[in-house]
Amino acid sequence: MISSLQQQFTGFLATPQLVFTAGEFSYSNFELRHVNEVLPAHFMMPTSIRLGQRMEVFMEAALASENYQLLSKNLQLIAEKKTLGELDFIFRNLATEETIHLEMVCKFYFYRPEIPGSWIDKLIGPNAKDKLRYKLDRLSSHQFPILYKPETKAYLDKIDLNVKILKQQISFKAQLYVPFDIRLKESRIPEDQIQGFYFTIKQLEIFSRSEFLFYIPRKDDWVSTPIMNPEVYNYSIFRKKISAALIEQRSCMFWVFESKTKFQRHFATWW
Repeated sequence: MISSLQQQFTGFLATPQLVFTAGEFSYSNFELRHVNEVLPAHFMMPTSIRLGQRMEVFMEAALASENYQLLSKNLQLIAEKKTLGELDFIFRNLATEETIHLEMVCKFYFYRPEIPGSWIDKLIGPNAKDKLRYKLDRLSSHQFPILYKPETKAYLDKIDLNVKILKQQISFKAQLYVPFDIRLKESRIPEDQIQGFYFTIKQLEIFSRSEFLFYIPRKDDWVSTPIMNPEVYNYSIFRKKISAALIEQRSCMFWVFESKTKFQRHFATWW
């Protein structure tokens, strides 16, 4: 059973933002404050798009429900047949008359305590790629500065925008997962950011008791709040399904239900 778009949207809004000090990242967080949490009846989600693109569609819906005028979305910048980059959103706050260039990120990270460095260095995607440090460096060195390239001016002129008035902000939503049976000593990571644990296949045996039921959501539903549905299965079937995915070297999210209202969201990892 696939979660509804409304459940995905609710999960998107509930996903907290990473918070950085000025020394860690120099752009401030953009806060959605008065969102209508119910998607409009006419809302449509494009088909065959990546998870990150789905989150951008949800962000557009959230902005539309507040006092913002969208001026540009996914503005591709091309010069001499070469793509320079893309600006995620440009919009105007009709209440404050601020104009904002917003870069948006929605990620799932594992906290890897064995990796040296700060908490930023220790956060890596579920398949041991997609490092937070690399993403922040890319945002700082490329995605935000592209606004000020001479080639960008022609695009901004078309929508009657002066780059000098634009405020640049980030929306960096993230769910964090920590190793099973670990005491997290990293005080820089807020508890509400931690959504669950990640397990090796052997560690999953802790769930072998008969009262647990399981569901492996599609990636589109990773952001959703877990819901009980008719397709949940017992530990034996869950173990077979998750093992097949891990053989393909794909870390998988899974939901564990003790009852219809008591659930946990975790990952199983192949490495």
